[in-house]
Amino acid sequence: MPADKAIEIKVLTKRYGSARGIDDLSFDIEKGEIFGYLGPNGSGKTTTIRCLMGLLRPTSGQCNVLGRRIEAGHATQHTHIGYLPGDFHIWAGRSARKSLKLMAELGNGKNCNKRQEELAERLDLDLDRRVRALSKGNRQKVGVVYAFGHQPEVLILDEPTIGLDPLISQVVLDLIREAANEGATVLLSSHDLSEVAAVCERAAILREGRLIELAPISKIIQQGQRQLKVWFIQGKNVPASTADLPEGVRVISRDSQSLHISYSGAADTVLKWLARFPVDRIDTLQTSLEEAFMQYYRKEDGHEN
Repeated sequence: MPADKAIEIKVLTKRYGSARGIDDLSFDIEKGEIFGYLGPNGSGKTTTIRCLMGLLRPTSGQCNVLGRRIEAGHATQHTHIGYLPGDFHIWAGRSARKSLKLMAELGNGKNCNKRQEELAERLDLDLDRRVRALSKGNRQKVGVVYAFGHQPEVLILDEPTIGLDPLISQVVLDLIREAANEGATVLLSSHDLSEVAAVCERAAILREGRLIELAPISKIIQQGQRQLKVWFIQGKNVPASTADLPEGVRVISRDSQSLHISYSGAADTVLKWLARFPVDRIDTLQTSLEEAFMQYYRKEDGHEN
C-alpha cells in the first residue's frame, strides 16, 4: 500500500446469498483527506464501512487501513480508527460518562477522559445523565465523543450529524476539519450533499452497490440542476421574454419583479445572460443530493439530457 494512502479498497464485493450488497468497488483515500461517500439508503455505503471495520467478511476483494489488510472478526487497526456507525447504541442504564469509559477500556485502554470532557463541552452534552434519559440527538453526541475521543488516525463516520440540530451539526463538521488539519483521514458517509460539500474535496457515489462516480465534489454538485431566485430593480425593465434563455436554463416561475430559474453546468453562461438586465439581488438555492443523483442515474440508464 502506498505510503500516502490511509484507506485502500480493492475490487471489494459482498453478496448476501443471491442478493448483491456491493460489487467490485475500488478506490483509495489519502492520508489527511476528508472523503465523502454518497448514496441513497440501500446503495451499499454501510456494507462497505462494515467490511472496512472487519464486521463483515467480503465475498471477494480486500480492504487495507494504514498499510494493514483488514481481517474480518479480528478488530484490525481498531485502536487507530474512530468509528461512528449509523445505528450507534450504547448501554442505556449507565451514564454516558461510564459507558464511554468502559468502551475506551474495551478498546485501546488509552486515557482519553480529558479529550472526552472537551468534546462534551463543545457539543453541549451532559455526560452524567443516563443514556436512556437522553434524546436521540444527545445519544448521537455520545457517539461523536466516542469516535473522536482517542484522537484516532482514521475516522469512519456513517451519517455523523443525523438527529443533530444545525448548530451542533456545524460543531461536528468543525471537529472533522480540525482532525484532518492534524493529519487524520476521514471517510464521511452521508446522504446530505451540503454537508459533504462543506468539508470534502472528493467524493464517491454509489448506486445499487456499484461505484458510478469518483470525482471532486465541485463536479458532483455541477451535475445537479441548480436554482437561482433573481429579483430585478423596481421600476426598471425586466426580461419581457425568456425565449432567448441559454441552453440548459429554464424558468420555474416568474412575476413582474423576479425570476426563479434552474440551470446545469457552470454558472458563467446564465450570469452573463442576467447581466443584460437591472438585477437587484440573487439568491442561490441549495442543490439537493437527489437532484445530483438523478443526473448520474440518467447517464447510467442512457437518458442523459
